[in-house]
Formats: sequence, C-alpha cells, structure tokens
Amino acid sequence: RGGTTAAEGTSAAASSSLSGGRVIDPSDAGTPLALDASRPSTSIAIRLLNGKRLVVKVNLDSPVTELGQHIGTQAGMDPYVLTSGYPPAIIDDLGKSVEEAGLKGAQVVLKKA
Repeated sequence: RGGTTAAEGTSAAASSSLSGGRVIDPSDAGTPLALDASRPSTSIAIRLLNGKRLVVKVNLDSPVTELGQHIGTQAGMDPYVLTSGYPPAIIDDLGKSVEEAGLKGAQVVLKKA
C-alpha cells in the first residue's frame, strides 16, 4: 500500500491510541458510553486475538473508537488494529462513526499491530 517504513510504522503505533490513528492500545481503553436507545443502533460481531467472539451493541453515530472501549483488555494487552470486509481491510480512521465506516451489522476481526 503506502510507502511506510518499519520505523515510521513503529512511531505511528507508539503515538496512536484510541483517537485518530489505527492502532489501538488496550491499556488506553476507557469506559464505553451507554447505549442510547432513542438513537439508531447496530450489533457488531468482534473476533478477538484469542479467537473468542464478542458481540457489542453501539449507536450508529458512535465513533469506531467505541469498539476499542468495549473490547477493553479482553483482547489481551497487545496493541491491535481493527479489520473488516472481504478481503479484510484495516479500518484506518477510528474517528469516523460506526455508520460512516460501514460497520453496521459487520464482523470486525482484530489483528496484532
């Protein structure tokens, strides 16, 4: 894809947490927001690094970072990226809403960063 060197990838992973980057560090995961039943929502199936499956319900206008907050440390303590679709593609913009990222009813798979 891009011309990222190993050094650039490492610095990007180190500086990125749950905000604008694509690598999620479980130690930075906060508490997920409560589901607002008055707004549209969806269920997303998440395949964790250990193979376990987790289904979370989030509002469509929630940022993708909300998934990282629901996952918390259930995926272990290794940094990871979220992938979705076929063929699986890394979700680059964690600041997008769940709906904007095309994750309504989706299956999301974690991959080690």
